[in-house]
Amino acid sequence: MLLRAETVKKRFGKEEILKGISLDVKEKTFTVILGPSGSGKSTFLNTISGLMPPDEGKVWFREKEVTGMSEKERAQWKRKSVGYVFQEYLLLNNLTVRENIEIGRCPGREAFELGELVRILEIDGLLDKFPGQLSGGQKQRTAIARAVIKKPEILFCDEATGALDEANSKKVVELLYELKQQFGIAVLFVTHNSQIAQTADRVITIKDGLLYKDMINENPIPAKEMIWE
Repeated sequence: MLLRAETVKKRFGKEEILKGISLDVKEKTFTVILGPSGSGKSTFLNTISGLMPPDEGKVWFREKEVTGMSEKERAQWKRKSVGYVFQEYLLLNNLTVRENIEIGRCPGREAFELGELVRILEIDGLLDKFPGQLSGGQKQRTAIARAVIKKPEILFCDEATGALDEANSKKVVELLYELKQQFGIAVLFVTHNSQIAQTADRVITIKDGLLYKDMINENPIPAKEMIWE
């Protein structure tokens, strides 16, 4: 098992956002965490990805307890094994596409070959451009390249298509699947979009801070067949 969460709870003030969620994530899978705004899905992603500690419960990555790590150990784990993609691209405007990607490398760790990665993500002709010269879809693909160049074992995506139009959303999901297939990266993708959920290997539905449904998708559709309503 790649990642395991055990009875994860999180409060903000007096409000209990996560009420005890447990799940396992296998290697080389594409899992969608689905739910409406306010359901707790992004908070859950943040707690299991090491961005914030749960108030109760444990998170394991392989045989190591993430929730038992020191701050330094957790930072090293995130640096080496985990990639993040957010709705906001978080690119540095004074750096080129090439430079924005390169800062994702982890010193002392084998990385993907830049040329192959940008070719797969279809940004190989943009390496000398700056973020201000890119479309939203190009910015997000640059952010994905930055997140995966260090060869993470798992990629956490929080509404990664939320700021994109239909065509670019389909392209991003399609490319994430290609990265999973070619490089064996597990993808955990938070969204409220039920169409994206139809492309997943597995769909976790969160409702009111609880795991409402856990479904294996026997017949995922290709990303290009998604239909925006």
